[in-house]
Amino acid sequence: MGRYIRLTGLMMKNCLIREMQFKTNFLVRLLTEFMWLGMQFIYIGVIYGQTNSIVGWSMWQMVVLAGTNHVITQLFEALFYDNCIRLTDQIRQGDLDFNLIKPINTQFLVSLRYTDYSSIANSTIGLGVIIFALNKLSVTVGWGDAFLFAALVVNSVLIYYTMLFTLSVWTFWIGRSNNLMELYWQFGQFSRYPGDIYPWLIRAMLKTVIPMLIVSNFPAGVLIHKLESGWIFYGFAMGISFLIFTVWIWQKGLQRYRSASS
Repeated sequence: MGRYIRLTGLMMKNCLIREMQFKTNFLVRLLTEFMWLGMQFIYIGVIYGQTNSIVGWSMWQMVVLAGTNHVITQLFEALFYDNCIRLTDQIRQGDLDFNLIKPINTQFLVSLRYTDYSSIANSTIGLGVIIFALNKLSVTVGWGDAFLFAALVVNSVLIYYTMLFTLSVWTFWIGRSNNLMELYWQFGQFSRYPGDIYPWLIRAMLKTVIPMLIVSNFPAGVLIHKLESGWIFYGFAMGISFLIFTVWIWQKGLQRYRSASS
């Protein structure tokens, strides 16, 4: 485990050095994501200008949800998004050979090789939004709730990873999965809204097959006391199950891999 931690640190250090060579790009990315988050708040403001509550969610509770979703998506993009996108090209072009010959777990290497530091910085903006909205709601978050929120955020990031990684791995079977990768963005839209707005059948699918309601609703629900304890255990169980599935499908995919030398 210590070896993997040290290797992760070295890879992240290398990416930081590379990122700082393009400081303007770093700042532009920060500004772009800040504007995107601002547009979400404008949307929320317009909606709640017509009503005081949506399926029991007040405006500031919705802001907590939006901030939580922003934190999770930015952390996911910081750690995994670029790696999953690169993986499809490695599989198709045979460049995966260079990772397979290294004396380390290949799934670990292809999943965490690159880090996007601008997304890490952007995630702190979402955290600030959450704190501001909780203050407006006069909600006090204890250490236990804060720890549980952090754990559920990590779980949600892993769920995002398992979904995009699985879409990437399908390249082993279909040769090109660019169109499948677009599903990530479509699925992610479901996590931006309270689960109660969806019909029961869609809500059931978004808690099982495509667990997008676990992603943002569960961590936000802990902060604003809208999540029962049973759902907490369920959320972690789903995260672990999906992670195990990625290990299985990765091994199955490698059996179909054609290297550049074949």
